[in-house]
Amino acid sequence: MISIKKFDEWINQSKPGSKITYYRGYIMAPYLQKLSPTTDMRRSESLRKHVYKAYTHDLVTLVQQRHGELDYEYIAVRK
Repeated sequence: MISIKKFDEWINQSKPGSKITYYRGYIMAPYLQKLSPTTDMRRSESLRKHVYKAYTHDLVTLVQQRHGELDYEYIAVRK
């Protein structure tokens, strides 16, 4: 999981078509994920909301790639 600060830096410096993986695992319930389970719901929820806000402001397109059960890669693509 990247930090909100790192995501904002990427937004400000990236060009259209650039991609960043902002989370790998299962963002909706990080304590269930296979890779690095965490009980830090507050941090993952803050990141999820922040990235979604960038989506609603038409800055990024959001993409998921499934690698396995409870193992997803969450990717933002700069518009």
